Amino acid sequence: MVEVGPAEFQPTTPPVPVPRRSDLVLAAPRLPADARHDLGELSVAERARLTAPEGRGTGARAKRTKIGLSRPLPTGIGFRALPADVPAGASRVVGGGLLEKAADGSLAWTASFSSSGAGRLRLYLTSARLPSGSLVYVYGGSDEVHGPYDFSSGTRPEGFWTNTVVADTIVLEVRIPASAPASDLAKAFLVVGGLVHVEHPVFAPSTKASPTARPKSDACFVDRSCVTLQDWPNVDAASNAVASLEFTDQGKEYICTGSLINTSPQSNNPYLLTANHCFDNQPAATSLQATWQYRTASCNGPVPDEALFQFTLGSTLLATADASTASDYTFVLLSQPPPVGSVLLGWTTANFFGAPGLVGYRLSHPISTDQTYVVPQIFTRDQLLSVPVAEGCNEAPPTRFLYEKDIQGGTGGGSSGSPLMLEDLRVIGQEYGGCGTNTDDNCDNVNNFSVDGAFSLTFPALKQWLQPNAPGACTANATTLCFEGARFRVTVFYATPDGASGAGMAVSLTDDSGYFWFFSADNIELVVKVLNGCGGNNKYWVFTGGLTNVGVTLVVEDTLTGATQTYPNPVGNPYIPLQATNAFACQ
Repeated sequence: MVEVGPAEFQPTTPPVPVPRRSDLVLAAPRLPADARHDLGELSVAERARLTAPEGRGTGARAKRTKIGLSRPLPTGIGFRALPADVPAGASRVVGGGLLEKAADGSLAWTASFSSSGAGRLRLYLTSARLPSGSLVYVYGGSDEVHGPYDFSSGTRPEGFWTNTVVADTIVLEVRIPASAPASDLAKAFLVVGGLVHVEHPVFAPSTKASPTARPKSDACFVDRSCVTLQDWPNVDAASNAVASLEFTDQGKEYICTGSLINTSPQSNNPYLLTANHCFDNQPAATSLQATWQYRTASCNGPVPDEALFQFTLGSTLLATADASTASDYTFVLLSQPPPVGSVLLGWTTANFFGAPGLVGYRLSHPISTDQTYVVPQIFTRDQLLSVPVAEGCNEAPPTRFLYEKDIQGGTGGGSSGSPLMLEDLRVIGQEYGGCGTNTDDNCDNVNNFSVDGAFSLTFPALKQWLQPNAPGACTANATTLCFEGARFRVTVFYATPDGASGAGMAVSLTDDSGYFWFFSADNIELVVKVLNGCGGNNKYWVFTGGLTNVGVTLVVEDTLTGATQTYPNPVGNPYIPLQATNAFACQ
């Protein structure tokens, strides 16, 4: 058995800059018609997709909560090069956006996108690569601004999703410095592929219900701000570890819950645990937007505006497995650090299948049953049970899932992936959902059970990240290469122009070299070496060469230090050889 306690997150990188409207050109009011792209109302087919029951997840409540869908944009919105001959103070329409040149020689490209009936919007960029120093922002009609995004190294193969704005029009602004040479402008590109339309009563402020006027099936929900230290001494720390998750998957938008997880020894890597039935692929992980510390200001106080809380955007998928083979988990590394004061939850590999009566604690972010708001953090207290397979629960065998009865509070759609914790903040499970004979009622704890994937069964797949100094930290498998005595872990993800994606299949050659294939075992796509250069420049080196033009994301991890390097090559670009001679420190 291995046990790790919680810890406060200590950022190792500077905080993400907070954008201000004064940083922007704000050209939206003067955009010509050719730079405004209005998709109008959802079509009948789109409306059917949005309202269709969600089929993923076999449990009665092990289904994702859908809140929107992607709408494709007309081809050609964006640019494949930018002209260098625009006079200062002049403007022209380029690629569906207004290109302006300021007196200082800097360029701004601006386009707006609208979707009638949306409560929130976000953009999907198929690909982008911009001159060094360029900054990209999105904003809506209020003071909400997100960015800046840096595409000097391109995007991941699957593209890039922006933050959401609370509006039915979103404006994209690209800023390019005056120092960018004409040769870099000629190679600059940015392609806008889609618009994510979030239409859900939860995002219509005029329909938000009073927290004291909840429907019957939410009547048991306990506002986290009503929980005292006498109820749970560690509630404040737990509240700083749990996030509301929003992501795009297979053309639709969803919400779930996730939590930060500590490592042994503490690495401060922002690892996040959620459920596989929430998402299980890199494009969805890339689109992940996490909202932190979203809670009411006082017990049963007004529902706050999510836009006022801190976000992180993007993540790298590290491990995932569904309920049919494991305990329904997804584990990612966040691309941005969570807020200062965030807490990394502890964990234990102890087996709790034989611990009926043990009390667990949970915080989560469901959507209210009347579909009018994302509930700020709610509290649940559960008691573990030892039960045979119950009616309506065949998909979650009690040999792989923990069963509980809610003895205080409850959960609902959107709570999936939330951590089940002991009083001292050690995670013992992640929520799969609910099962029983009356799962339409979130508060029926007589006929329903809460069900969690057992962390003791999840841990072996996460050990290489959570306990990297343990023997055999890197475990080679069909998609993983281990180099330098299993110190370095190498994985690859690919993406094709038609939207297909997956993990590269690994073939080891020596202790420091190997290759990956994507579509056929006799078709080598990428060769990789991790070399010990400690006798030279006191660094480990990463060399790669590719025989492909599909999108490639190479992830190399040092299991000793927790350091990770990600090397993307965008879709459609011939693979550029890599010779990173300062990739990792020698320790």
